[in-house]
Order: sequence, then structure tokens, then C-alpha cells
Amino acid sequence: MRIFNRIVVVLLLAGIVALGVTLLFYLFDVSDYHLEDLSRTLGLNGLYDGVNNFVQRAESRSLDVLDIVVLALVALLGLVLLILEFKPPSPRRVRMQQGTYVTRRAVEDEVNNAVEGSHEVLQSSVKVKAQRRSGARVNVTANVRPGENARSVQADVQDRVRQRLDQVGIPIGNLSVQVRESDPRQTKTRVK
Repeated sequence: MRIFNRIVVVLLLAGIVALGVTLLFYLFDVSDYHLEDLSRTLGLNGLYDGVNNFVQRAESRSLDVLDIVVLALVALLGLVLLILEFKPPSPRRVRMQQGTYVTRRAVEDEVNNAVEGSHEVLQSSVKVKAQRRSGARVNVTANVRPGENARSVQADVQDRVRQRLDQVGIPIGNLSVQVRESDPRQTKTRVK
């Protein structure tokens, strides 16, 4: 069903782009073709009257600046949405090696175990994003007591995470560690 929906959306967006570009061509009188004959052949007089008036104003170059801006925005919006529809979705699993994948949750668990193994870290928050190439993008936020040396804790956490993921065979594409000072009474781990 997802493929059918994507096909319908692509066709709809391509139609919007074509409509916007065609009306812009008529606005600047690029071709000699006129749309007056089309209404007679299709028999859509009731629906076509409003569009016909608009198109006649476009062909005679008597559109307002607002109409021109709206036409350009419709064409641009359709083009942007069409390009975004062709962009492949982000992967859901982390690629380890050729043909081997692991869930993001499993990577989060491994990183949490590595981070919370440090005595200075009171609480941590881990976010993992899968990449198209092998490896994961890992963002870690570690809460420490006020007065701790943030640089040494950050270096220690980075080393622990890299060693732990190397042990289990998960490559890291990008590792970001932020250290925040927190009151130990407000974290989930009160005393270590």
C-alpha cells in the first residue's frame, strides 16, 4: 500500500508542478497556444468558467502581482514536495557490516551501559540515529555533580563508549558527548 500511496503522491505533485509552470508560461506569453478551445472539447463549462477567467487574464498579461507570486509559489512548492518525495527515508536499523544490522535500541542499551559505568555520571540520555553508511550517529548527554571536571568526564565517556561499541562490533559514524551539571537529588541515581 505504501508504494501505491507514493505513486499517487508523485503523480499529484508532478501535476501541481506542471500546472504552475504551464500557467507561468501563459503569463509570459511563451507559446501561441490558448486554452479557450479546451473548455469546448471537455464540456466542463461550470467548473471551467472561473479557471477560464483566470487563464484569460494570464494570457492577456493582466494578472496582479499577488497572482504572479501565488503561481510561482505553487510551482515552487510542488517542485520542493516532489523532490522531498523522491528522497529515500532514513534507515531504521544501524548497519554493522555488509548485510548485518542491529536495532537502534540495542545500540542505545550498549551506550547506556558504557556511560553509566562511569562513577562521575549520575544520569545519561542517549539518542541513536542510523546512517545510510555503516555506523551510528550517537548523541550522549551525561549529568554530573556540580564541580566535576567536565572535560575529563567527557573524554572518559567518549573512551568508554568507543571501547564498548568496538567490543560488540558496532561502528560509530559520529559520537557527540555533552556534560551537564545536575543536582544529585534530581537525577535517577542519587548516590554512587
